[in-house]
Amino acid sequence: MKTIKWIFTIFFGLLLILVVLVFIDVSPYYNLISSADPTPEPYRAPSEFNSELRSDIVFLSATEMARKIREKELTSLEVVKAHLNQIYVFNPKINAMVTVDEEGALKRAKEADSALKQGKLWGPLHGVPFTVKDHLATKSVRTTSGYGPLKDFVPDYDATVVTRLKDSGAILLGKTNMPPLAACCGTTNLIFGTTNNPWDLNRTVGGSSGGSAAALISGMTPIEIGSDAGGSIRIPAHYTGVFGMKPTENLISFYGAFIPGIERLIPKMKTLNTIRHFKHLGPMARSIEDLELLIKILKGPDINDANILDLPHYEPDPKPLNKLKIAWTISLPGRFLEQETDKISLESANLIKIFINKLSDSGVILEKNIFSTQFMNRAWKTWGDLVSMEYDFHSPVIFRILEKLSGNPYTVLPYTYEKYQHLLNERDEIVSFLNKKLSNFDVLILPVTLNSAYKHLDSRFEGGMLANYLDKVLIDGKNFSSMTVDLSYTSLFNLTGNPVVVIPIGFTQSGLPIGIQIVGKKLRDAELLIVAQQLFNIGGDFRIPPKFIK
Repeated sequence: MKTIKWIFTIFFGLLLILVVLVFIDVSPYYNLISSADPTPEPYRAPSEFNSELRSDIVFLSATEMARKIREKELTSLEVVKAHLNQIYVFNPKINAMVTVDEEGALKRAKEADSALKQGKLWGPLHGVPFTVKDHLATKSVRTTSGYGPLKDFVPDYDATVVTRLKDSGAILLGKTNMPPLAACCGTTNLIFGTTNNPWDLNRTVGGSSGGSAAALISGMTPIEIGSDAGGSIRIPAHYTGVFGMKPTENLISFYGAFIPGIERLIPKMKTLNTIRHFKHLGPMARSIEDLELLIKILKGPDINDANILDLPHYEPDPKPLNKLKIAWTISLPGRFLEQETDKISLESANLIKIFINKLSDSGVILEKNIFSTQFMNRAWKTWGDLVSMEYDFHSPVIFRILEKLSGNPYTVLPYTYEKYQHLLNERDEIVSFLNKKLSNFDVLILPVTLNSAYKHLDSRFEGGMLANYLDKVLIDGKNFSSMTVDLSYTSLFNLTGNPVVVIPIGFTQSGLPIGIQIVGKKLRDAELLIVAQQLFNIGGDFRIPPKFIK
């Protein structure tokens, strides 16, 4: 009897310890799983403001906007006020902006105009406003990362990309919405709520740079900086019809962009920067010209980020169209999250075929080039497992167990040094294979996702820590997990580190934009942008939603 008593005592003692450990482990994430959700508090405009809309200003490219300010055709104050009014009028419907520094932006605009009168030019973006995704540190401006425990966090420093934009003369306008910790493909969180697609308010903007894309296409900002670990710049660009670039790995400093303030809640994250092989920061804009300008401003070594490449500046000449050699595919074979991936929607496939035909008619050399099922399955498995080993390293064990039990094939349990080294070797081999594949071509063209923007998901975890791989999206009569729809065509290039530009190429019958990925060789970002401009000139289709033009 005493033995049984001791067994029960030990069992319940261990159970209690386990419960305590789980609570400690999970407590920083509690807001993501609590049934007592707070009421979202989206950004609200001042009760009184001048609602005059200036479409002639807010839909200029940043390059043109900067020129007009330099030549005194516009003042910086006019430009900043025009964007603030656009935010005040349209953000309640879109919910792209979550924090706006009206006072700081207006003050800086007046200073920019005063400096110009004195013959002082701050840089190539003198007086031009900009916004950044809400996990980039902004000095004295709230930075939440869409994460409940950080809803009041205010950094005392700027991320390197923010510093470089400010040094170029640009003016910080505010921050854009994102999912918690940039952890998935939708744009919603419990602090600010959901960002709606400006083309159809009932549809997703994608993620995790969803607020960024929505703000751009609705005229709330001329330029944005997003992040991309699996497609987070490219997917929203595609779903909203803007331009986005994931540059070569380690071209742009990530300092100040890895969830500022999180180390206060999870101390080990201060010293364990495990996310090393698939994260990128990159520009988003309404023209390739602006992407080119932003890359020049943002790239280059950073004393705060030892991984950043120091590459010489170069501006290659464009090739004649009949000398461009392009590989292309409309589908990728294999299984991502255990689902077939060559099922791109018929409507998307038709638009891409039209684009390819336009290139062919222009004299571009095209070669259909399909990756093997074996290669793609290997690449997706490596990317998914590496995400689990590096990104999910910081997630509570209980979350990783839940992911495993729910069927995520990429959840790695347990973690071992041997498994990690094996993954890095796999990555090296995949990088080498793709480098060889691209060596005979200028670029590779392929879809961004399986479809145009789908309707908002009902899942409470859309874009949250519990990834929405169980949520279903209907494409041509067949259900796919939302993560298969979003990530299966983008994640490969995070794994390999290749630069990718997304350009808009057309619209579905229901008026939703479709983009295409243009993949370049590593370290050849400048050449990629030139080719992207050439291809856009042939078959691109960029539009502003009419409802935002007044």
